[in-house]
Amino acid sequence: MKGRITLALVLLALLAAGTAFAYHPRPDFSIARPLPAFQPERADSAHGFDVTRYEITLAVNDQTHFISGSVKAHVTAEENLAGIDYNLIGLTVSQVKVNDVASAFTHQNGILHISLTAAPGQQFTTEVSYSGTPSLSPPPYNLGMIFGSNTVFTLSDPDASRYWWPCYDHPWDKAIMDLHITLRSDWLVACNGLRDSITDNGDGTKTHHWLGSNPMAPYLACVTAGPYVEINQTCGALPIQNFVLPSQYNNALIDFSTLPEIIQFFSSVYGPYPFEKYGNTAVNMTTYGAMEHQTMTTLGNYLITGTHSGELTIAHELAHQWFGNCLTPLTFKDVWLSEGFATYSEFLWTHAKFGWQSACNYMQSSFHDYYISFENSNPSLPNIIYDPPFNYYFYPQSYEKAASVLHMLRLKMGNAAFFQLLQNWFAAYHNGNVVTAELQAMAEQLSGQDLDQFFEQWIYSRGIPEMDFYIFRGYSMIPEMRGLRVVGQTHCSTGTEFTCEVPFRIRFDSNAYDSLNVTASPGGQATTQYYYTMTEIGETDIQIDPNYWVLNRGYNLKKPVLTQALAGNGTVYLNWEAFPCPHPITGYRIQRKAEGSLIWQHIDPGPVSELWFTDTTAVNGTQYQYRITAVDADGFYSLPSNELSATPLAFPFDWGMLVVDETKDGTGAAITPDDATVDGFYAAALAPIPYTGWDYAALGAPSLSTLSHYPIVLWHADDFAQNQIGACLSTLGGYLMGGGKLVISGWKTPGSLSDSFTDLFLDGAAFVYDNGAVLIAALSDTYPQLSPDPDKLTAQWNGMLPMIYTFQSSGQALYTASMAAGAAGAGLPLAVRFDDPGTFVLFGFPLYFMQADGVRNLLQLLLPQLHSPLPASDATAAEPAPGLAVYPNPARGSVNISLGGKPSGQSSLKIYNAKGRLVATLDPAKAAGPEYHLTWKPQTSDGKDLPRGLYFIRLSEAGRVHTRKLLLVR
Repeated sequence: MKGRITLALVLLALLAAGTAFAYHPRPDFSIARPLPAFQPERADSAHGFDVTRYEITLAVNDQTHFISGSVKAHVTAEENLAGIDYNLIGLTVSQVKVNDVASAFTHQNGILHISLTAAPGQQFTTEVSYSGTPSLSPPPYNLGMIFGSNTVFTLSDPDASRYWWPCYDHPWDKAIMDLHITLRSDWLVACNGLRDSITDNGDGTKTHHWLGSNPMAPYLACVTAGPYVEINQTCGALPIQNFVLPSQYNNALIDFSTLPEIIQFFSSVYGPYPFEKYGNTAVNMTTYGAMEHQTMTTLGNYLITGTHSGELTIAHELAHQWFGNCLTPLTFKDVWLSEGFATYSEFLWTHAKFGWQSACNYMQSSFHDYYISFENSNPSLPNIIYDPPFNYYFYPQSYEKAASVLHMLRLKMGNAAFFQLLQNWFAAYHNGNVVTAELQAMAEQLSGQDLDQFFEQWIYSRGIPEMDFYIFRGYSMIPEMRGLRVVGQTHCSTGTEFTCEVPFRIRFDSNAYDSLNVTASPGGQATTQYYYTMTEIGETDIQIDPNYWVLNRGYNLKKPVLTQALAGNGTVYLNWEAFPCPHPITGYRIQRKAEGSLIWQHIDPGPVSELWFTDTTAVNGTQYQYRITAVDADGFYSLPSNELSATPLAFPFDWGMLVVDETKDGTGAAITPDDATVDGFYAAALAPIPYTGWDYAALGAPSLSTLSHYPIVLWHADDFAQNQIGACLSTLGGYLMGGGKLVISGWKTPGSLSDSFTDLFLDGAAFVYDNGAVLIAALSDTYPQLSPDPDKLTAQWNGMLPMIYTFQSSGQALYTASMAAGAAGAGLPLAVRFDDPGTFVLFGFPLYFMQADGVRNLLQLLLPQLHSPLPASDATAAEPAPGLAVYPNPARGSVNISLGGKPSGQSSLKIYNAKGRLVATLDPAKAAGPEYHLTWKPQTSDGKDLPRGLYFIRLSEAGRVHTRKLLLVR
């Protein structure tokens, strides 16, 4: 279990409690027809000879770290040989014999070349005597014979056998191991195979003889020694020998107690345990978490806890005896055939011991999520299962990703065929070497499927797919037009084209469920299941891959997106995005329900081909919910869109003009004016036009019901650091739909308008933005020229205004931009007007920062054009002194209201709350005294106390309107 040290430590946190599950032994499936030889991959192992047995005789001094001994190899020539090469690094060869006769040799650059002559089929022996202090292999592995404070052990995977004994150090030449290891007499030695004897040499050393009976790859040979105690077990007739330090003994009794059960389980799933014994040794290792030496796994000390916390690692290493040891990858191109199978065995054992749901959770958290997190953190690594670079053999793509792929292969093949594959695979290549192509061939034979695409995308390519799903339901009495249709589409950032099968679980009513395997492909593939039901399926009724079968970067359930529901006078305008489904869409259906209703009703005459619809049957004052569905050619409906609410209402337009000040109260510096300065600027520019002021910072956004009273709205945002208008687009859209006239100016305000708002009310105008100080003047043939006010600008702007929007549009251009050379918007419209629906005037700059005379002359000309009841400009007319006064303000109790003069018979005095609702009506005729004042107790007309908040006191007389704010604090 190389490179996955932390996984087992969190086992208990990852496993949920589940019911017990037991695998039943499967029949001994017969081997399928002979497989192709796959010569291109098998050719990787061609080397002219076959080592059938190694006799290793080795003395180890644990104090000096000096080793000496010999290795006798039994070899069969496979072609005419003039010599043979072994691997040995860092140790000294003193003598070489061929058939027990001294032979010439060379030893350079880690290659021991022995001169000999052999014909094909001839058997011979070589014997190499050597000694020295073994070194470790270079980074990243740092392996070989490792001397600890109280142990000696070897780790050789992938190629470190050559650092402690001479051999043909490649996995495709497997041989039986016969080990004679001499060490201090108070230590035990654990090796591969069965222990034949322990001989006391009478000199403070003992020789331990271990003899294997099955061939193994050289990297699986092991020598582990220390002051161990033995724990012996059996699994049927199979001996189990474990070696731990005395301090670990009690904990090890607990942790190894399940070994026989795990061996029995894997034997039932894969086939009989393949070797003569099994065992474990415990050492203090740092490079790996554990190592699956054949018949004698080496475990890190941390795994021996007495709590079974390392049980999945123990199971993983045990599973290697089947996959990795008995079936050894031909080369490390196929290392996943070892590590992936052992990692998947963790899942199988979790299922057997803790139940299916716990196993599914383990698959998701420890395989799928773990690997995706790793790949996200290491995007530049190879991250490919087949043929990883040398330094990346034991990275998560060989473990977790490979285990996920095996799980998906199980889904694709089906349970019976998959588990038959495991047994047939193990039986067919018993004690041999395996390659990926042969696994694919056998899987295809057993499943009857073409698995080229599956292996290409998961094994030979990089990446993990993300998937979009589009759900369609057919509601009809006609069988061909009812049922469920799911369209699946895959995407992958690496460019790999994935086609995946994903399990769905669908709830059709409160107790009825169905399952469906959905295919997702790059082009989008439809999976249709026909059945009779009129039940509507919602998003909560759909579970995508509930048991985590498929490795993926996300499942996205796609629905249409309703972008706008703009309420007007007896109408609601709806707008939506085009549904980007790869399956052909013929139109959209619009559904509506009134507040409190549970029934959705279609309000269109049939599928709508446009991306908009106007509901002309809405009743003013009723709140409606709207949603849409996409419809395909067969009449199947998509999942419904998001829901938007709208309440159409009458637009009396009876209150004159509203001026909304979005600007926050600044510091008073040049480009951050305070509230009073901005208010004064617009009051002077608008006089004598009557208006009601609305301070956004104090009152928030005006509601549509408030705006409906004002036939014209001037909205200004003179603060470059914020824009609130983007949150008010539905309200402003509804206002325009109701026939309102809207004038907006501000710094960067056009950038806050949504595409859908722009498409509808600006006829899809394109915006051009200049961030630098480039605006010299706003020019017009109809309206007065506007120039920046240098007193309101910073010196570095050189009298020009920055952050300017110009427009490429079909609207009426009110102003064009005079800009500094090189500005993108030079000569383009700087202010535009659109008149359907409503009237919308948009300035690409803030009026406040232009010279006051020009702004006043513009507004005095423009506003009466937009709304004729407003008085036309009269430069000689003095601004009337305000007559309405309210005190105290803020008020806790009674309020004094001074009218400032005798009211006419046409006067009215009304109080509105911040939402524009009328809450009280007073009689101006009751005003008394020289200032014509009256006292009002803050109550409604029917005598109920008003809550704390902001109110507007509005006096209308002789065509003029005076409004004062009142803050009621109670």
